Amino acid sequence: MAKTVIYTDFDGVINAFMQDKILRRGGQGNLGWLKPEDPRRILYDTSNAFLLNKTKRLMLPGFHRKLRIRWSEELAGLMYRAAVEGRAELNWLSTWQPFTAYLNEEFGWDAAVVETVCWYDPETGEGRLTGKRTTVRRRIEAERRVADSQPIVWIDDEECYDQSRIELESLLPAAPLLMVRPDERIGISRRQWELIDRFIADPADFPPVTLDEEPTIHEHQGHIGY
Repeated sequence: MAKTVIYTDFDGVINAFMQDKILRRGGQGNLGWLKPEDPRRILYDTSNAFLLNKTKRLMLPGFHRKLRIRWSEELAGLMYRAAVEGRAELNWLSTWQPFTAYLNEEFGWDAAVVETVCWYDPETGEGRLTGKRTTVRRRIEAERRVADSQPIVWIDDEECYDQSRIELESLLPAAPLLMVRPDERIGISRRQWELIDRFIADPADFPPVTLDEEPTIHEHQGHIGY
């Protein structure tokens, strides 16, 4: 089967939003203060989450303050390696579309290896509401018209959910599609990366459309602020 295409968001996927209270008390290296039954002990533990060991404050054009990003060097390396080794095509599909050059520089990603999808107009905002799903839908439709269809991985912490799955499944993809929805507090989990890696290695072993949501997402949405 043809090489897998990866479309990845940035915020909540690679750029994780660890809770302030966790950060103030030492981050992932100091979780002992959490009660044993607190689900955050497992969520942030480095056996489940990649260690968020890199942080940077970026001053971007058009912004009046620096934006802090926090990511895992290990995860970024694994994603890039899949592209460098020719196992996947890696594409940014993010509202950071105008600024992915800054991200590539921080990660050590070559722009000749990692593409940026232009899916909305950064001046007018046109396309921001539906542009991501439209991009994936059009790629599925395009792959149906070629003999050696490419499988697709779409990673997004907001747009990969059941309604999107139903819509994309109705297109009858010619090659498997894996939708991955991380928990924004940790980004892509180790379990989810292992799933993505297995999909890249053997997409034919997957159903036409698979949606994987990190189990803690819905629990987090019901307890924002704890």
